[in-house]
Amino acid sequence: MEKKRIYRTPDQLGYKDRGKMKWLGLMLSDHTEALSKMAQEDKLQEVQPKPKQSLIEISEVLAQAYHTGKPILIQANILQNGSYFKDIPCMVTGTFEDRIYLMLKNGRIVDTTLEDIRHIEFMDPLAWYEKG
Repeated sequence: MEKKRIYRTPDQLGYKDRGKMKWLGLMLSDHTEALSKMAQEDKLQEVQPKPKQSLIEISEVLAQAYHTGKPILIQANILQNGSYFKDIPCMVTGTFEDRIYLMLKNGRIVDTTLEDIRHIEFMDPLAWYEKG
């Protein structure tokens, strides 16, 4: 007489896979230390405010950048923890009503207003096309 075997999967027995959580312990301590050091350096790097430009100056640079297709650097008129954000490299893709549409280096399209721009300048086109 042959015995009938019953097979059950771990899922049927109630096993819950922890997914990525089980692999976190394998991260190298050197890598973790390097990541935390990089995060602290970013916090310490304070961005100096550039001179605030008038809306007319900003508009002129935006118009020229749009018509020539030249990339620009924008310093946002926004403070975070008492410091300004790094300059944002972008290209003007268009406008609608009071919104200005910009393409970032990663291809993402964002919009802003004139009042949100503190300083704007042209950037080296070769720097725009550099990888990284």
